[in-house]
Amino acid sequence: MRCLKWIRSALAACSLLPALSLGAEVTVGAFSENLLFSGRWDHGKEYSRTSAPAAMVQFNAQAKELLFEISGEARFRIDEDGKQIAVISTDARDVYKVKTTGTASPHLYRLIKISESNPGGIHLYKVSTDKSGKFLAPPKHNNRRIEFIGDSYTVGYGVEGQLGDPDSFVFKTTNSSKGYAFLLADGFRADFQINAFSGRGMVRNYDNIVPEWPVTRLYEYTVPGLAPEDLDKGVPDESLRYDFGSFHPQVIVIFVGINDFQGNPPYADKDEYKKAYVALLEKLRKAHPGVKFLLVSTKVWPNDDMTPTVKAVYDSQKALGKKDLEFVEVHTENTALHGHPSEHSQADLARTLRSIVARLGGWLSR
Repeated sequence: MRCLKWIRSALAACSLLPALSLGAEVTVGAFSENLLFSGRWDHGKEYSRTSAPAAMVQFNAQAKELLFEISGEARFRIDEDGKQIAVISTDARDVYKVKTTGTASPHLYRLIKISESNPGGIHLYKVSTDKSGKFLAPPKHNNRRIEFIGDSYTVGYGVEGQLGDPDSFVFKTTNSSKGYAFLLADGFRADFQINAFSGRGMVRNYDNIVPEWPVTRLYEYTVPGLAPEDLDKGVPDESLRYDFGSFHPQVIVIFVGINDFQGNPPYADKDEYKKAYVALLEKLRKAHPGVKFLLVSTKVWPNDDMTPTVKAVYDSQKALGKKDLEFVEVHTENTALHGHPSEHSQADLARTLRSIVARLGGWLSR
């Protein structure tokens, strides 16, 4: 027994093991070497953490069972070769087990966080296989890179629910992998970030909730769900400041403004909104030279102020000679939870934006 305990202890200390009788595992120290991460992640010594919708981990493995050591309240979709094989819900730190199809051949697996964790976040400590399993060379980054900045429409909020469902269904019906942003990125096989926050706006949040934390401020953090240590005082965790040099998108889709002009008044000051929008564009141009933008708008209740205001930003940019952006107004079928786009509408939105994004990224012929 002492010998067996020693062997298990030694194996646990290894970052990546071949196909041995006790299986294989990837611990934090080897995450960057053996797993491919999408979305914003903060990689520490004991765990990697995120709060981004559709944050994803990909890896190649032969396994009958996968084990994920995770803490934090979230829902995850697990795919095998692009097909969903399980959905798990996590909370307290635990090892969550998923049966694969059980075939002996290698497969590409994906762990996708389909829920929104804001405020909050998840911690990933380890990825393992069953006793007979093994990991193979990790997937490679794509030469296509896209970023989405948005609100609940971009999150995929309540996409699996129905208009009129009670509030308690938010966690169970939100599925970022069915949102237009993930569908677009996945269709292009692009590396991506989805930086989206339900209820938040460019300068004013829905019904003026937590007014000190609009999209533009949350966007500054790697794990924005954990950044506000005290929402009442607005004291952020400065160690989570995002490094804008770590990911350079070729196309950025901005779909922000629904919450600025919806809910109970007063609504956002249009001049302040335009000022913040232009400041965001300039910040992103500086961080990502050569990047292209797609400015997206839609009709909002009650005054339909979003579209003319975003269009005014676009027109002013074009008048200044900017050639790196396009504008589109979209229409959605808001029959999902709390009047959000349905699965059909999210898929239709992805199709609507696909040709514009492809043109901006120069991906039409590749």
